[in-house]
Amino acid sequence: MSKADRYQQIIQQTRIRFLADASLKMQDLQHRFEDYDHGRLSADQRTLPDCIHRHAHAIKGLALTLSYEDIDHICEEILNYILYQPDHVWTAEDIHTLRKMVITLDQLLTQASSAQV
Repeated sequence: MSKADRYQQIIQQTRIRFLADASLKMQDLQHRFEDYDHGRLSADQRTLPDCIHRHAHAIKGLALTLSYEDIDHICEEILNYILYQPDHVWTAEDIHTLRKMVITLDQLLTQASSAQV
């Protein structure tokens, strides 16, 4: 196996692991949004925005390295939305905006996973 082939194999394996990990993060966020919808999780305590931030930050960390520019971009939007409002009291409208961004991220991850097959 050539060095270039080995490199491509490593990148492919890394993409598979990245997408599997990102899928778990998206499932966690889905559960947290459900908890928020049913009053079991409060946005005003920053619990939900902080979790969204952690997951988006982790996904962004490898997305661009693995040539997922759209995923990197939406993660950047999510992070900026949360970080530029550090002492913000989170409203239902804010959470709705974050949810739309997370849905976009999930769709991009699903597309990336479909392309891996």
